[in-house]
Amino acid sequence: MTRTAFIVGISIPMPDFRAHLTTVPGAEFLRELPPARAVVAVPSREAARALARLDGVTWVREDRPERLL
Repeated sequence: MTRTAFIVGISIPMPDFRAHLTTVPGAEFLRELPPARAVVAVPSREAARALARLDGVTWVREDRPERLL
C-alpha cells in the first residue's frame, strides 16, 4: 500500500487532534512538529481530503522532502 505523508497545521491541542485523526480511515500519526504542526501519513487522496476537513486543521500540504545538492 502506498502512503503519502502530509504536514498539517492545527489550531487545537495535539491530544485533541490525535483523537480526531482516528476518524480518518488508514491515517497514521507520524510525529509532532513545532509550532502547532504534525506529520500524518494517509493511504489515499480521499483520506487526505478527510484529513483536511477535520476540526482544528488549518492547512495541509504534501510532505515532499528536498534533495540536498
